[in-house]
Amino acid sequence: MNDLFQIENFSCGYSGKFVLEDVSFQISKGDFVGIIGPNGSGKTTLFKGISGELPALSGSSKLNGKNLQKMGLKEKATNLAVVTQTIEIGSMTVEEYVLMGRIPYRNQFQFFETAEDIAIAEKYMELTGVTRLRHKFMNALSGGEQQLAGIARALTQEPQLLLLDEPTSHLDITHQVQILNLIRRLSRELGLTVLMIIHDLNLAGEYCDSLIMMQHGRMRKKGVPAEVLNYKDIEAVYDTVVITRINPVSGKPVVFLVSEEVIQKK
Repeated sequence: MNDLFQIENFSCGYSGKFVLEDVSFQISKGDFVGIIGPNGSGKTTLFKGISGELPALSGSSKLNGKNLQKMGLKEKATNLAVVTQTIEIGSMTVEEYVLMGRIPYRNQFQFFETAEDIAIAEKYMELTGVTRLRHKFMNALSGGEQQLAGIARALTQEPQLLLLDEPTSHLDITHQVQILNLIRRLSRELGLTVLMIIHDLNLAGEYCDSLIMMQHGRMRKKGVPAEVLNYKDIEAVYDTVVITRINPVSGKPVVFLVSEEVIQKK
């Protein structure tokens, strides 16, 4: 299977503070990969290194064989899109916000969207279910609706790789499932390659093709959910007692927490 994204012996971080060290993995086209690990394990630092917000200290990250660190801003924006936890909304409608995803494709003296830009934005608003919200202002939307608009804008960039930073944080279970079902469907139907930071281990296990477990600025493990979400690795990384089982319907791993009170009674 052809690897779309490769990261090799990659290090980045904050000089004299937290540094992500020697991370290597590959992602094939159309894969939906989750990054898990406790706070401070290096998940967000890894994202910032990939996106270029943090400079690489060593190693490389390549998209279709091209070094991301050497790409210009415009080229990078047409190959890589990022959706953050908090959507920067400003005073604009959903349609105006989504159309901003076409900015990297504008010519030097182009100030307005072309018919093609509008058609592409229409396509992804429809796919993400925000067409009905197109004339609403972003700050009038719920958190889940803002996330969907953020994904629509990212898709309008027509990237090869989509980075999602905890897209389901602070959302209720209805919106969590809605967004992850959407991402899973886009990965399958469009061949979109997705790398997502996610805290909820059960959602990660249910939806992702594979998982990368981070610990203390290093990659501890990568594999399919059933390989990564075992009680030994989870307890070692999260310092929390858990029990792991298999969902009888989906066949995916499920993680159960055990309270201190119950442990003391055993």
